[in-house]
Amino acid sequence: MRGEVEIWQGDSLLYTEPNMLVDGAGELLAEIMTVSPSLSGIADHATSSILDSSNYTIQAISFGTGSDAFNKSTRNAQYLNADKIHYIVDNLGNATYGATVGPVAMGIQNTGGSYLPDAGLPESPNPTSRVLEHNTSVAASFAGSGVDVEVSSVFPGNGQHVNFLPSAIGSGMMEATVFSSIGTQFYPSSLGLTQSVLGAFPIGSSTQGDMDKATARLILDEEVVLRDSAIDTFGFFNEVSSMDVSGFVNMVMSGSPGTTTGYAMSSGASGLCVSGGIDVTNSGTVEYSVMLASGDVATVNLYGGIYHLGLWTIDMKESLLNGNTPPFAFSVLNNPRKYKLFARKGLSKNLCYINDGTNPGFDSHTDLTIKWRLHFL
Repeated sequence: MRGEVEIWQGDSLLYTEPNMLVDGAGELLAEIMTVSPSLSGIADHATSSILDSSNYTIQAISFGTGSDAFNKSTRNAQYLNADKIHYIVDNLGNATYGATVGPVAMGIQNTGGSYLPDAGLPESPNPTSRVLEHNTSVAASFAGSGVDVEVSSVFPGNGQHVNFLPSAIGSGMMEATVFSSIGTQFYPSSLGLTQSVLGAFPIGSSTQGDMDKATARLILDEEVVLRDSAIDTFGFFNEVSSMDVSGFVNMVMSGSPGTTTGYAMSSGASGLCVSGGIDVTNSGTVEYSVMLASGDVATVNLYGGIYHLGLWTIDMKESLLNGNTPPFAFSVLNNPRKYKLFARKGLSKNLCYINDGTNPGFDSHTDLTIKWRLHFL
């Protein structure tokens, strides 16, 4: 079995290279061969559903970057400390800052050119990897209600970009935490600030009205740049709710087009799609595809860009140990699906890179399509 990854911009192929299968792929094959078929005779549906084939196929894709982006950069959107918070308040004032609006200080941007994020040296390929990158807890901390709080003490890193920016996700995750505050007259929203440093994917276009309540604040050292919310930085993942809070994009197709009458290929904008070969020329090949909207690319670039891609299967053991039973329905907030890394692709160049020296770099990104093929013959 071998795999390869292609990056497409419209009809133009930008990049193609082999992937790396990790130990999780071998473990999956062992599970397929050793799970007992006798489970099919058990009346309890939750038990017999352990044999469902969807539990043993690729079910998600995720995106990551170097660990420095999360905890060493003083430029990326993850960066935040007390001095920076008070600088924002002192220079923008509560009237324009808005204590009750959604995420602020969403990103950092050079003036007059596209943003080149800090990512450090991404982790080297390692077939024993269980995550895309180690040590990805954000270093951000701030004083709220007289108490110093580290964001990572509540939300530790999981090895990849996560999805906290949409207000429904951020507020839902922080409801019972120290970051649930919506702010006061003299202090910014800890909820919004925490959402902003965790990131990393923008809201969908159907929630554009929420963005009109405020302007994204982009801070670089002692310089404040205001980005009007009308610039299109909306994404596919949060528009169709295909990505959970942990950054896993859900598989939205359960079979291959053409194998069943009327079963057509879904759009990559709706989530991770699968297409298997049904003729002699491509038999034994399975292709997974997903699209990133230009807004997804532009926003995640502020959080360190994309240097890692990962394909994931269901981790049956961990899913069961967490008290979940199959079939595991996908959920954005409380996803019962626990995942195991199957294959990884490291990139030598930021997937979100653009060479644009004339504008802020938000409206020059384009939609990208990732095609990931696994060859079994």
